[in-house]
Amino acid sequence: MLELRHLRCFIGIAQERTITQAAASLHISQPALSRTLQELEEELGQPLIIRGKPLTLTAKGELLRERAQTLLELFEHIKIEVGSPENELSGTITIAAGESPAVSFLAECLKQLKARAPKISFALKSGNENFVTAALDSGIADFGILIASPQAARYEHLILPQRDSWGLLIPQELSLSSKKQIEAVDLTNLPLIVSSQSLHNNEFSGWLGACKDKLKVVGTYNLPYNGYVFAKENRCAMLSLLNLVQLTPHDALVERPLYPPLDAQLHLVWRSGIYTSALCSAFLSVIKEQLTRGLNLRANYTLNEHMQIEHR
Repeated sequence: MLELRHLRCFIGIAQERTITQAAASLHISQPALSRTLQELEEELGQPLIIRGKPLTLTAKGELLRERAQTLLELFEHIKIEVGSPENELSGTITIAAGESPAVSFLAECLKQLKARAPKISFALKSGNENFVTAALDSGIADFGILIASPQAARYEHLILPQRDSWGLLIPQELSLSSKKQIEAVDLTNLPLIVSSQSLHNNEFSGWLGACKDKLKVVGTYNLPYNGYVFAKENRCAMLSLLNLVQLTPHDALVERPLYPPLDAQLHLVWRSGIYTSALCSAFLSVIKEQLTRGLNLRANYTLNEHMQIEHR
C-alpha cells in the first residue's frame, strides 16, 4: 500500500540525487531507504530512477515528484487546519498569485487579522494564471489572485480595489525611450518580450487592435523579474505591469505607461469549500470589512465634493 513515508522518501531522493545523501537528510539508513524505494516502484509498477552519479529520475519519476510534492503540501495544510484548537485561530493562510503591487491590500488585511490572532502565518506562492488555478484546484492554496482573467468566474471572487497598469520597459538607446507614453503603433516591429498570459488577454488584444498582428515577439515570460533580466541582457523592450521591477541606472532601461492607459482588474478568488476553515473565513471577513470601508470613504468623499460644488 502506498503510504506518505514512501512519498517523503522519494522526494528526499529526488532532491538529493543520491541514496546516501537522501538517507542522511531523512535520518534513516541507506538499506531502509532503498527498500522503501523498491516498495514504491513495485506498487506503481514503474522504474522511478536511473542509477548513476548523480542519479536521475525517469519520466514517470519526474511526474511522481511533482504529484508527491503537491500531496505532501496538501497533507501538511490539512494537518495544521484540522489540528488547531477549536477556540483559537491558528495555522497558515496560503495565497497563490502573480507578482502585483496590489498584493499590498491583502498584506494589510493579513496584518489586521494577525493583530487579533498572533499565531497565524502566511505562505505566498508566485506563478502565472495556470499556476494559481492549479494551486486552488488542488487545495494547496486557500486564495488566489487572478489578473484580468476570465477564469475568475470559475470561483467565488471579489474585485480588489487596486488596478495594475501596463507599461513598457525600454532600453535607453532606443529612440522610443524618449516618449512619455507608448501607443500600440510604437510596438510594431519592435523586438518584444511579453507575458505569456497577455497574449490571450482580450483587453490587451483590444488595446493593440490591428497592431497585434505586427508584433515581433522574441520571447515570453511567466514571472516579470525573469523577463526583466532577459530584456536587460538582450536589450529588448518588455511589456509588463508597471512598478514590478526596481530599475537601477546600471540597467539603462526606462519604464513608460501605455496610452490610452490599460489597467488590469484584479480578482481575489477561492473555492466555495473555503468557508469550512475558520481561519480562511476570518481572513475573508477582514477583507470584506476593508472593501466596505473603502467604498464608504469614497462615497463620503464624493458627497462632500458635491456639496462643496453646490455651495460655490
